[in-house]
Amino acid sequence: MIFDCQGHQEYLESCASSESGPWRSFLGLGFSEICKVEELEYAELPGSGESCCKLKLKFVDPSSHVHGKMFKLTLPELNDFSDFVVEKTWYDTAMKRNWSSRDKCKVWWRNGDGDGGNWWDGRIISVQAKSHNFPDSPWERYQIQYKNDPTENHLHSPWELRDPDPENQWKHPHIDHTIRDKLLSYFTKLDRRVSKYKTLLDYVLSLN
Repeated sequence: MIFDCQGHQEYLESCASSESGPWRSFLGLGFSEICKVEELEYAELPGSGESCCKLKLKFVDPSSHVHGKMFKLTLPELNDFSDFVVEKTWYDTAMKRNWSSRDKCKVWWRNGDGDGGNWWDGRIISVQAKSHNFPDSPWERYQIQYKNDPTENHLHSPWELRDPDPENQWKHPHIDHTIRDKLLSYFTKLDRRVSKYKTLLDYVLSLN
C-alpha cells in the first residue's frame, strides 16, 4: 500500500479529527510511503453509525527514514474525498502515466449516498503542487474541467484519473481463470489427503 501523508493531513483537518498523524511521531516522513497492513479491524465511527476500518500500518521501504515504524489510523468510506491509502500497483501505474495539461481523462464520482456513481469526462487544465509544504506530492495535483460542467473545476490525484481510450486503460492484475480453477482443484485434493492421513494417524495413536 501507499500512504499519502498530505492527503491524510487534509482529511484529519477537514473533519476536525482528534486522531494524531504519524508526522507527529516520526521525523523524515516522506510525502508518500510504502506500507504493509499489519492489522485490520472493521468498526463503526462513533456517533455516526458509518462503517470504517481501523488499520495498523508498517513502513516497509528500506530506503525510508521511517522504515520499520508503525502507526494506526481510522479509514472511513471516503465518498467525497480522495483516497490517501492506495494500492501500490494502482499508485505506480497512475504515476507512470505522467498526466499533463490538456490530456483528456475520466473521473469516477460516487453518488451522494455512496451507492454507485458515474464516470465524468474531463480535461486537465493545469498541473501544480497543491501546497508548498509538499512541492513534489501528487496529491490533488491536477485541476480538471468537466465536459458537462465547464463552469466548475476540481482538483484530483493521479490515481483518480482514467484514460478515456479503452486501449490505454489499466487492467488490475489477476490470475487466469483456468489456472485459478486448477489451483483450487489441487488445494482441494491436498486438503482431502491431509484429512485422510490425519484420521489414520489419530487411529494409530489411539491404539497405543
